[in-house]
Amino acid sequence: MFRIPRDKPWPPAIDLTTVRDTLAYMQDDMTRVPGLEKVADALARTLDEIDAVKPAMARPLASNSAFAARFLPWR
Repeated sequence: MFRIPRDKPWPPAIDLTTVRDTLAYMQDDMTRVPGLEKVADALARTLDEIDAVKPAMARPLASNSAFAARFLPWR
């Protein structure tokens, strides 16, 4: 078992490319269903937000690694 130190929690690793592709497929489907136009619009805005933050997420994280967790013995 391991425990993440709470004084320096690292951000989760998120593959924004996969998230964006999945949401794009969903948004495309929603545009073709009558009554779900607002959902399609919301997904389009979400895709725009992902496009805006994606370049910043490509930068490597400072000293965050999987080795930052402390492995604790089972009690």
